[in-house]
Amino acid sequence: MKREKVYLSLILVASFVVRLIPHRNLLLAAYDEYLHRDLTLRIVEGGIGTVSRDLPSLLGLRAYSYPPLFHIIGAFLYRIFHSDYFFLVIPAVYGTLAVLGFYFAYKELFEDEKKALLATLLLAFAPDFIYRTSLYIPENMGLLLFSLSMFFGVKFLKKKTISSFILFTATFGLYTITHRGWIFFAFAAAIVLLSYLEPTIKRNVHYVIILVLAGLLAYFGLPQVKSTFGELFLRLQRSEVSFLGYFKWVGVVQLVFGVLGSSYYFKKGPLQRGLVLWAWTFLLAGGVSFRFRDPYATISLAAITSEYLIDVVFPSIGPILKRALNDVRGFGSALVKALPEKRAVQVLIIAVLILTPAFQGAYGAYHYIVIPSITDKEAYEWISQNTPENATILVWWDMGYLLIGNTHRKDVVVWKKVYQGFFGEAPTVKEAGQAYTDHVIMFSSNQRNFVYYLMKKYNVSYIFVDRRRYSYGLVRYGLMEYAPYDTHFKLEFCNGGSVIYRFIPEPKLRMEQPLPIEYHGNYSPLVNFFEKFWTGYNYADFDTSYKADFNLNGWMVDLYYNLYNKTGDERFKERAEWLLRWLEYKQMDNGAFPWGVPPNDFTLYTAYTLEPIKKFQFGGTEKALNLLKSREKEDYFMTTPKDKSGSFVVNALLLPLYKELGILNATTEKNVLREILDEQGEKGDWRDNIGTTLAVASALARYYQLTGNETVLNSVKKAAEWLKDQQDEEGRLKVEKYPYAYSRTSYVQIAYIYHVAGLEEQAQKTLDFIMKTFDPTKEAHPLDAAVSIYRYMMYAYGSEKAMEFLNSLLEQHPLPKFLP
Repeated sequence: MKREKVYLSLILVASFVVRLIPHRNLLLAAYDEYLHRDLTLRIVEGGIGTVSRDLPSLLGLRAYSYPPLFHIIGAFLYRIFHSDYFFLVIPAVYGTLAVLGFYFAYKELFEDEKKALLATLLLAFAPDFIYRTSLYIPENMGLLLFSLSMFFGVKFLKKKTISSFILFTATFGLYTITHRGWIFFAFAAAIVLLSYLEPTIKRNVHYVIILVLAGLLAYFGLPQVKSTFGELFLRLQRSEVSFLGYFKWVGVVQLVFGVLGSSYYFKKGPLQRGLVLWAWTFLLAGGVSFRFRDPYATISLAAITSEYLIDVVFPSIGPILKRALNDVRGFGSALVKALPEKRAVQVLIIAVLILTPAFQGAYGAYHYIVIPSITDKEAYEWISQNTPENATILVWWDMGYLLIGNTHRKDVVVWKKVYQGFFGEAPTVKEAGQAYTDHVIMFSSNQRNFVYYLMKKYNVSYIFVDRRRYSYGLVRYGLMEYAPYDTHFKLEFCNGGSVIYRFIPEPKLRMEQPLPIEYHGNYSPLVNFFEKFWTGYNYADFDTSYKADFNLNGWMVDLYYNLYNKTGDERFKERAEWLLRWLEYKQMDNGAFPWGVPPNDFTLYTAYTLEPIKKFQFGGTEKALNLLKSREKEDYFMTTPKDKSGSFVVNALLLPLYKELGILNATTEKNVLREILDEQGEKGDWRDNIGTTLAVASALARYYQLTGNETVLNSVKKAAEWLKDQQDEEGRLKVEKYPYAYSRTSYVQIAYIYHVAGLEEQAQKTLDFIMKTFDPTKEAHPLDAAVSIYRYMMYAYGSEKAMEFLNSLLEQHPLPKFLP
């Protein structure tokens, strides 16, 4: 007896330690944990009175509802301990108590401590049982009550005492308001009870048939019964379960010997027969819905396996080994044949059979429970600090758990499925399914009016997408494609990993010019090209980039104002003025114009956007300048708000922009310029790379135009000489091994560098090459290519010549006509 208590203590200690493994990183280990922690904290804040008073919801009989007792007890305990670690440790406590409860249940079933201990070990370390009893989820406490209900139920069946029945009724009653797993218990208990009462049922089969018929009539005749139980069956997670999944989650030893021992156990008595029927019914149902298998089939399998191992397998190890080794011959055969007689060999095999489940369970606790990745705590913190507490935020459905758990805000899908039932009246399966469908539509549909309608319907005030969900085609090429330029959405947060938009149902700035400009004058090639990129709000490139394209639209303002001055056509002026209003509207509150997929607050693109519009009446100039000033350090420019070291190429690109904007600090100017000039190679290149050399040399060329610094001019001339050697007689870069390996944007930069260096013949040859070979269909970013050509040509020759060159270029190489 004393030895059994030691073994039980070891099992309980090991169970507790293993159940701490999923929280080894001091993080919640499953999506559901975030949900149930949040529900608990809401009861802590609002009191028990906030919980639903709908009886079917309280019992978990609604398709989307949770019984509240687990959360109520959790709230009470949290008030005592008041630590976030509570949610990491208490599951292991509940889980270990459940293991102890099943030990008592098995002991009552077997009336044999050794068999009870082995069954407890097999269940305690079954991967699916560990999963359900190591997380902060209601099923954890539910399985504790399952064990106690099983204990008192078996005790009542065997001893027929009133006290056992009362304790069973009380325990099972608590179970019904803790977790809907009580339905699985009721199902299993019914199977066992039918087997146990088989003789009585045979004598009263006519009454049983009447009860069955009454149940069917109630189901089909009473809408409330049908809706309650019908929706529960609809709610079961149905998915095909692979054969290997049984070994992975139930456990190899438990499954193999549970199956092998079923026929033996079936013959032992009515109670044991009921356990076999329970196991096989749940295993078969588990092939369709894993909830039957995990972990409810394992409870009965552990009992079958334990008794089969102790009664049949362990005593047979010696004889089986003896028969297997009987035919061994030759040198050492006598030693081999003697092995079955050695007790140490038999003990070793028994130890392997007993310890294998423990090792598999510990391995599963470490590898099978995948911790949800919170890739961007900064975004969740922003939501917590900057959005109203009652805000509804549209996120992809699986992010709803993390959003609610980390920010205490609402989402669309999870809130509908869980919170509505927990705090009010649970939705039907149809209503919950509709919420999921609608959230997919909001993310994926390009029928914007319908999307606006759905967002109003669900009271959506923000949209939150992280990098992972941004990669989903449904998300990226739906809402995330047009939100950057649509005025119904205001960018509030971005950091290159996550993006948060505020939804504005009635924006102050509405679409004013939905149709492209139809122009037939001298500049029609140029205008017809650009108008193909018009979205109704802005000009967006034909690519997979961020569709706001703020910097390109800044240059479109400059270009269309110049077109207005040349043609007098008021439509160009109106379009340019619209773009200025749109840029001010979409500018972030901190003054930034972001860029990228997902977007980030890049200093460079804010400067790029401000450069062409600084001379116009733009209301966001001061905000943008203040942002740029804050990013200027003594020897570098911050690339993003978090940057602490800068980037050599970005420093070079920003140097002329800061100079032109009039915000360049003398110390920064000196240090950055010195670094750029010192980095130049002896031949005139930077880092022996054409792309780097073009970026740096073109930036220095612009800086020279703004300052007249002769030292910088000499550097540009050296770079120009090096670039001459990189081109062939036609003007093509020698490294361009296949046609259009380099955008013609690179060539216009080369021409600009030659122009500033005074190599006009080389510049003209390069421009002729562009004119000859430009193909907008081969440009990865055709709008960007055309705008860049205009920009560098304007730097070199002024806006009039830039427009003329671009107009001629697009006349010779237009985009294909689009069919209506």
